[in-house]
Amino acid sequence: MGAGPCDLCDECAFDEGCRYPEKSRPAMEACGIDVYATVNRQGFDLEVVKTHRDKPRFFGLVLVE
Repeated sequence: MGAGPCDLCDECAFDEGCRYPEKSRPAMEACGIDVYATVNRQGFDLEVVKTHRDKPRFFGLVLVE
């Protein structure tokens, strides 16, 4: 799972169906995961970015079956 919105297309074709389903990576938030709680429980410090001077941190998730 990726971080942030998908950027594969200039304009999303969500209503018609994804143009690149094999390349798309849903965001954790889009799947109902509380990213802040999940990341913090794993020992990483993640806080909300409040100003433009704050440095954003990005996390992804790999699920293995």
